[in-house]
Amino acid sequence: MNKSKLINIINKVYPLISEDYSCNAKLEIHYNIYERLSGVKGMSGTACAQAEYDWNENKIYIYSSKMIGEEDILRSLIHECVHSNQCKVKFNAYYLCGYTYKTHPYEVEARDEENKWKKYKQNTISIG
Repeated sequence: MNKSKLINIINKVYPLISEDYSCNAKLEIHYNIYERLSGVKGMSGTACAQAEYDWNENKIYIYSSKMIGEEDILRSLIHECVHSNQCKVKFNAYYLCGYTYKTHPYEVEARDEENKWKKYKQNTISIG
C-alpha cells in the first residue's frame, strides 16, 4: 500500500478508534522496525511487526511495509490502542512468567478486540 493511502486511512479512522478505546497515543509511520530503531533507511531484517505500542513514549508505531490493506491498518490500530490501556508492568510480568505472544493475556485481549475492525471499514470506503 502506498504511504499516501495509508496516511489517508489512518487520518480518517484513528480518531474514531482512539475515541472508542480512550487512546491518546501519538502515531508515527515507519517502513519497518529496523529502520525506526537504526535510523538507517533501507535497513531490514527477518521479522517485523505490523505495529508496536511504546508505553514510555505513549506512541503507536505503524510499519508501512506490513500494511497490505485496510484490514491490516484497522486491526493494528485497535490492537495497539488496547495495549495503551494496559499496565506495562503486568505486560512485562506475564512474559517473565512464561507466557508467549500466543498465550499472553494482554495479547489475547488485543487480538480479540481486533475482530471489531469491520466497524471502522465503512470509514475507509471513499479513500482511493
